[in-house]
Parts: sequence; structure tokens; C-alpha cells
Amino acid sequence: MNRLRLLDLLRSVSLTHPQAKRLSHGSEGRRGEHLLRIESLEERRVLAATVTEFTPTNSGFVVEFSEAIDTSKLNLYDTEGGAMGAADVSLTGATTGPINGSLVADGTSLAFIATGGPLPADTYTVTLRSATNGFTRLSDGALLDGEFTGAFPSGNGAAGGNFVTNFTVGTHAGLVVSLPDFARGPGQVVQAPATGSASALPDGLAVQLSNAAGVTSLTMTLQYDPSLLDVTDVQLGADAPTGSQVEANFTVPGTITLAFFSLDPMPAGAPDIIELIASVPADATYGSSHILQITALDVNAGAIAARADDALHVVAFAGDVNANRRYDAEDARLIARVGVGLDFGFVDANPTGATITTPLYPTIDPMILGDVTGAGGISPLDASDILRTVVGLPVPNLPSLPSAQAPFALSLSNQSFVGNQASGTTVGTFSTSDPDVGDTFTYSLVAGTGDTHNSSFTISGSALVTAAPLTATQGSYSIRVRTTDSTGRTFERNFLITITEANAAPTAIALSTTTLAENLPLGSLIASLSTTDPNAGDTFTYTLVAGTGDTDNASFTISGSQLLLNAAVNFETKSSYNVRVRTTDDGGLSIEQAFALTVTNVNEAPTAINISATNVSAEAASGTSVGTL
Repeated sequence: MNRLRLLDLLRSVSLTHPQAKRLSHGSEGRRGEHLLRIESLEERRVLAATVTEFTPTNSGFVVEFSEAIDTSKLNLYDTEGGAMGAADVSLTGATTGPINGSLVADGTSLAFIATGGPLPADTYTVTLRSATNGFTRLSDGALLDGEFTGAFPSGNGAAGGNFVTNFTVGTHAGLVVSLPDFARGPGQVVQAPATGSASALPDGLAVQLSNAAGVTSLTMTLQYDPSLLDVTDVQLGADAPTGSQVEANFTVPGTITLAFFSLDPMPAGAPDIIELIASVPADATYGSSHILQITALDVNAGAIAARADDALHVVAFAGDVNANRRYDAEDARLIARVGVGLDFGFVDANPTGATITTPLYPTIDPMILGDVTGAGGISPLDASDILRTVVGLPVPNLPSLPSAQAPFALSLSNQSFVGNQASGTTVGTFSTSDPDVGDTFTYSLVAGTGDTHNSSFTISGSALVTAAPLTATQGSYSIRVRTTDSTGRTFERNFLITITEANAAPTAIALSTTTLAENLPLGSLIASLSTTDPNAGDTFTYTLVAGTGDTDNASFTISGSQLLLNAAVNFETKSSYNVRVRTTDDGGLSIEQAFALTVTNVNEAPTAINISATNVSAEAASGTSVGTL
């Protein structure tokens, strides 16, 4: 919550909340109490993220949240196995029914963009699902406080509750100016849309008119993410009339202003009049997406009503639905499964499982990735075109993959290391993920974020090696590593090496007592065992072992850390016992120690009384001794 909104909230509390009113009438000396009350109300206000703004667009809608949402949990589509569950965003027309589309997150904003054109005239219901596997706050997983009564922010002050709202799109008989939704990956030229299997792609990204009847001029501004799309030029489209001209201003990165005219009014039809010459930067994040938004649209100087339809660009190779950055038979299989209705999107590489194993594109309309023929649906022909590509047959409607691609992941076999080992000890081995099968890699420590402890290491081949002894007192070491493939393309990431203390052997064993009373029942606890060890937090196992001092081991057993009696003990027959115990730490190191146990004599009750004689003469005088006890 920003400072201005917080101040507005505090003013609202001080004016409308009865308890806040009473506090405001208190003495000036109770200022601290006044502030405490307001803080308590603010805490109640931020129990969960809320919806702070909802804006319908020609192509869908944009939602603004009070805080960042965990978008990794969201899905619009699911697998045959139902691993993702119900759609977390739904857009349903009263007449047109459910609308397919995609989600694009940007900070605290989330946009839904419908696939294939602007929303038709209808009344729509939007639902955002508040659930542990739906809309939750990124910081702590608290459920979206979504209940909506018509005033923002949404919610009732308690986490939970779907956000539901409605909006209406009126009838619009005018012209629609649009760009196609498309998928193109890093290093690819953008040529779209596809117009059929075996049909050649256009030279660029086509600006399309739904019906050009009477159009003589057009101006518009296009906004996009320049880190994901590089537009370098503009040219007339394949259907532009003779004598037409187009110009563009590229001064501001991510913003293009276009102007077009035709000498004569154009005939009816849906021509491609402008093509943008564009490519995807080689370092664009694979799987990311952005919206190409048309604004400031003006046709025939306002004489013809026109509506813009935004486009979605997914940074991925069209048809690479398993997201491994190349084409294989698995892509064709997954496309075919969606085509026949087994799956509803490209959500997981294992679509029949009950859980997600390899997340793919749960918030992207599968049409954008899987409709490689441009036929407006996913069919066996799309799968067939992928298979043709896999076996090396020409597929003109599928753009070529880059001849070489950059690495996209770097891993280290081990990130936990025992401290105080000699310099030159290997920590672990690097490996690289790269779409180019059989590529080779070199590794280097490089400057940048996370390079704090680079000087403590060297790299030999693919091995990370210590350049100095690493100490457990440091706790962890941060390094930054670059992998470079055979073409010079690179990928960098940070690693945190955790240092653990070297395991040292135990140094002593102790018994809680070395005496035992005689006549105890079998199984009685004699003493508790404990171990002295340099490694804090070690755990130990105890055993009776053969060796010096083991004379009476058989008279005892050990359970956990307890020494138990296993034989009868009588002081009168044996007054001491000797045992030998081994303690072993969780690293396998051990010591042994002998103990002498002293038996204590117990004062035992008499068991019988005897008398030396049991007969006495009947004539015996009183006081006569009968016998001795």
C-alpha cells in the first residue's frame, strides 16, 4: 500500500470509526494510544491482497491488485489428469459463453487477453478464484480477499472469497485493426500469421483490417516490451494498394507510431496493409509473454469508427509445446492430445498424471502455440507438420529454429561442502542445458551479482575447485558462473555453496550413574548414556562391544541411549560389573569406553525365624530356657 493510500485510509478511520472518534477526543498526552489504535486497524486492512481496480478492454480486461500475486499457481487450462484443477480466471458471456484467452502478469497487474479478436457485444462475468491453488498473495500465500460489492478495494477484511464482477460490451459495427497473436522464440524473425499448412509465411508481422471498405488512411501507436521484441522497420503489407505509403517513428523503445495512406479508398475485404519487420532478442526469456497494445487509433482522420484489438506474443518457438526449445515427436503427441480433446491446454509434459511434474503453459491459450497451420484450431494437421519438421521435411508455415541457441540453464552437482579441506578440493561439477544437442561448454567465474566469494574458487574444466580452505564459520560462499557454448553464446547464474563443519569423532562417553542396586527387575533402567563430540547437533547410536572391560556385557542391553539390566544382580554374590560401550556419530565415527558399575547392598527383610529347641518338660519351672532363637 503506497503512502498516499495509507494516509487516505487513516483519515477515513479517524472520521468514520466510532472507537477512533473516541480516541481523537482524548487528551494530547495520550497520543501514543491514539497511534496504537490506528495501527491495529491498518493491520486488519492488510490481512490479504485485494482487487483495487478492474478495467475492461476491447480484448479482455486488466486487474490491479493491492499486492503482488503468486502467478505460479494460476491456470486457465488443465490436463486429462486434472492436475491443475478449476480455472482460476474465467470470462463468460451471457450469450457467447466461455471466452478463451491468456494471462499476462506485470507486477501487481494481471491482464486477460482473448484469443482471435476483440470481445463481441455481450454482458460478461469475470471470476477470479481465491484458493490455495488459485489467487494468493506472493509474500505469504494468504488467500485473495475478493468479495466485491461494487466499490474498490474488494474484500471484507478477511482472507478468502472470489472476486466476481460484470461488464458489458456494446455493439460495434466499425472497423477492427489488429495484430495476430503469435509465438516466436529467441533469435527468430517474426513472420505471422500462418495462413495454412504448406503456405509461406509473410515477410513480417501483419497489421490487419477486418474490413477495409473506404479506408484511405490510418495512424496508430503500438506499445510492446522491447526486451522481448525488437521491431526495426515497417513496410507495406502484401495487400496494400499501389501507391500506398507507410512511415514509422521508432524513437522511443517499445513504442512505434505508424502512419499509412492509400491513394484511393480501398475495397471491402480483410487486407494486410502494413508489416512490421521484427525479431525476438536472443536473450529474451523463454516462456515469457507480453501484450502488443494498439492505442491512438485514427482511421480516415476519424471519419471511420475503428476499434483496436491487442495481440499476445509468447516467447517460444511455435509448436514447441513441451518447452525444450527444439522440435521432437513429443511436441506432436501433445498437440494431437489437445486436438482430440484429451487435454485442454499445454500444461504439463506428463498430462495423464495427477500432479504437475514439468510445468509448461497453463495460462496460455493452446491455440497460440499449437496452431502452427494458422487454421484457427488445433488439428491432426498441426501435429503432422511438427512430425514433418522432426524428420527434416520442409514445412513452409513453420519458421526455422535458430542455427544455434544459447544455453538456458546451468547446474552444479553439489552445493554443500565440508569445510577446512585442502585447497584444490573439488566441490562439484557443472553441467549445462542447451537446445543444441552435443554442444560443448566452457565455464568461468565472472563479475556480477552474487560474485562475492569468486576468489575462493577456481574452475578446472567443468569442476568447481577450492582456491583456499573454506571455513564453516563463513556459513556459505556466493559465486557467479558463466557457461559458454561452442558458438560463444552464454548463460550466467549465481550459486550459494553451503559449508558444513567437518565431522570429528566423539571424544568421550558418560553414564548418568555408575551404581546400581541389587535385586532390580530385568529391564530396569540402570543409566543414561551421553556423548561428548566437537560437532554440535550430532546424534549418536550406542552398542555393547567386545574388548577390554567387556566382562559383563551379557548382563546388560542398550535401548537408544539407555543401559538396561539383562540379568539378576545380587550384592552378596557379585558386587561390581564391567561393560564396554561404543558410541557412533551420524557421520560414522566412533569411540569405545569401558565402565565399572558398582552394586549397592540393599537392606533385605528377614525371610525366617528359627529356635534351637521346640520341646520343654511339663514340670519345668517358670523361667526355664526353652531354646535359642
